[in-house]
Amino acid sequence: MSRPSASQPSARDRILACASDLFYRKGINHVGINEIISASGIARMTLYHHFASKNDVIVAVLERRMADRRQAMQAAMDSTRSPRDKVMAAFGYLRDLVGAEAFRGCVFINATVELADLSHPGSVLSAKHKRRMADCFAHVAEEAGWPDPADFGIQCQLLWDGAIAAAQLNYTDAAIDAARRAVDVLIAAREAAARHERDKITGAHHDS
Repeated sequence: MSRPSASQPSARDRILACASDLFYRKGINHVGINEIISASGIARMTLYHHFASKNDVIVAVLERRMADRRQAMQAAMDSTRSPRDKVMAAFGYLRDLVGAEAFRGCVFINATVELADLSHPGSVLSAKHKRRMADCFAHVAEEAGWPDPADFGIQCQLLWDGAIAAAQLNYTDAAIDAARRAVDVLIAAREAAARHERDKITGAHHDS
C-alpha cells in the first residue's frame, strides 16, 4: 500500500480538516457523516477505520482546534517580554481571530451550545479548553507577582469570551478594542496593588 507523501495529507487529516470546516460553517448538528465523507473524498470504511462515530470526529476536531489555539496564543505571548505585553498580545491574537474572513464565533462556545449536553465529550473538552486559557492568564499574573492571579485569569477569560460573542452577534470587532481597554485597566490595578504590597514590606523593613 502506498503511503501519503510528506506534502500530501493523510486520510485522517483530510477527514479532520473537512469536518472542522463543515462544523464551523454549518454547525455540528447540521453536518452528517455522509457529508464529511463526500467533502474529504475518502471511502466510508476509511472514515470508520479512523473514527468509530461522529462523536469521535467531533472530539478529534475540537482537540486539534484546541492544540492550534494554544500554540498560536502562546506564540503571541512569547513574542514579547513584560507581563502586561504578554496579556495584551493574547488579545491581539483574538483580534486576528475575529478579523478572519471565515469568523463565526468561538468554536468551543458554539460546540457547547450546539451539543446541548454538558456531559458530551465535546462539551467537556470545550470547558477544559476554557479553563486552560484562564490558567494561562493566571500564570502570567503569578509570575508577575500580581495579587489573586486565579481571579485575574477568570476575568481575562470573561473578557475574551464576551468580546468574541459580541463580535459574532454585532458583526464588528469594536468589542475587541473595548476588551483590550478593560484588560489594560485590570492590569494597571494589579500592578498598583503589587507595588503597594512591596512598599508596605519595604516600609516595614525600614521601621524595624
